[in-house]
Amino acid sequence: MKEITEKLLTSREVKEYVEKLKNKISPITILGLSDISKACIIALTREKLKRPIVIITYNELQAQNLYKNIKSVMPNSNYIPRKDIITYNYDVQSMDILYSRLEGILKLYEDNAEIIVINAETAMQKVLKPKKLKESILNLTLANEYNLEEIKEKLIILGYQRCDIVEGKGTFSVRGDILDIAISSKIGVRIEFFGDEVDQIRYFDISSQRSTENINQIKIYPLSEEIEEKPEGSIFEYLQESAIIIFDELNKIKLRTESILKDNELLIKDLIEKEKNVPYILENMYSFQEIVKQTENFQKVNIDSDDIIKQAENVINIKYEDIKEFDSKFLEVTKQEKRVYKQRTRYSAEFREAEKVTFSDLKVRGLCCT
Repeated sequence: MKEITEKLLTSREVKEYVEKLKNKISPITILGLSDISKACIIALTREKLKRPIVIITYNELQAQNLYKNIKSVMPNSNYIPRKDIITYNYDVQSMDILYSRLEGILKLYEDNAEIIVINAETAMQKVLKPKKLKESILNLTLANEYNLEEIKEKLIILGYQRCDIVEGKGTFSVRGDILDIAISSKIGVRIEFFGDEVDQIRYFDISSQRSTENINQIKIYPLSEEIEEKPEGSIFEYLQESAIIIFDELNKIKLRTESILKDNELLIKDLIEKEKNVPYILENMYSFQEIVKQTENFQKVNIDSDDIIKQAENVINIKYEDIKEFDSKFLEVTKQEKRVYKQRTRYSAEFREAEKVTFSDLKVRGLCCT
């Protein structure tokens, strides 16, 4: 990332952009960026200001591409996908989508988000209010007393499934006075009771079932937003005041939101005619105007095409020659990362495990030779 940053800051326009950000100017409009240079500018924004960033783009494909590019230079980034709208009983929602959504929301809730990427439809969909999420969290502390039966009921409400032995995320088991909860696909937490008192809390490896670390307390979060049938919150309610909102192609976002609402109207009409249930989420989405209102108190950056009115204030037009250099440096750095990966694999199995995701992302994007 440092090499890319140094290259970016050789541009007078990029320096001007950073200064405007530091001076809290809003909105700032940037013209002329490619998809790769968008990711570089967004990563630079995070690096220089150390403030949480939420990027809104116009569709799912663009969001995924933007996220992959950003993640290759800023690994602690998250993507919150849109929620599937289930219209028929036989539809099945992907648990991966539900987990990814809540993971990103929790990052915002815990004020641990660096960069979050969402698409227009995600911004339109209502989510759990922060207060509701806070109330749903199961807090367990060493030496405190709890009713184990009530904990089991709470876990069911949070979306966990009881089984004989935990084998993956979203499961829990009870053996006598020992409660195991899988908090990820690899890590579980084991709570041992002495009567009603918590006697021990420790992490354990799910595959080996061996304990790894003793801890004094644990927070068990819901698995998804499904704990509330009719959410009323906005994703922007989770943001700190210091957050920066970046709109990728604002006009395209506007057109996309309008198109989604029109499609929803037709789908609702069709479901009513067929005497089918109309999902709550389908009838209760935020409009483009409501999204703009929800973000009005945050500093904003608009990344737009050259067809925007250039006479507007705070417009920064990046030169084509600079864009070519940004893209070239990005590709060069990511290729170097792969070469470093190859050099180290023979020495460190831990390195291979730690870098697997990064390498996979590079390979999927086709930015390095195979």
